[in-house]
Amino acid sequence: MYEKVCEILLNYVEEPEGGLKPETKFIDDLEMNSLDIMTMVGDLEDEFDITIETSELRELFTLRDLVSFLEKKV
Repeated sequence: MYEKVCEILLNYVEEPEGGLKPETKFIDDLEMNSLDIMTMVGDLEDEFDITIETSELRELFTLRDLVSFLEKKV
C-alpha cells in the first residue's frame, strides 16, 4: 500500500531530497496545492476503488496519515 501511494504521489511532486518518508507533509514538505491534492485523491479513489470524502481529507497531513486512512478504507 505504502509503495503504491508513493508511486501515485510522485506523479504530482518531485521526489524530495532524501526521498518520501511516512512523516512527509503534503503541503509543508511537498508544497502541494489543493488542486494537486484533489487530483491525487481521484487517482487514489480509482486505484483502490473507494470514495474519499472531502471532509475526510481534513485529517490527512502526512504520508503516514494517508496510508493509515487507506488501509482502513480498503
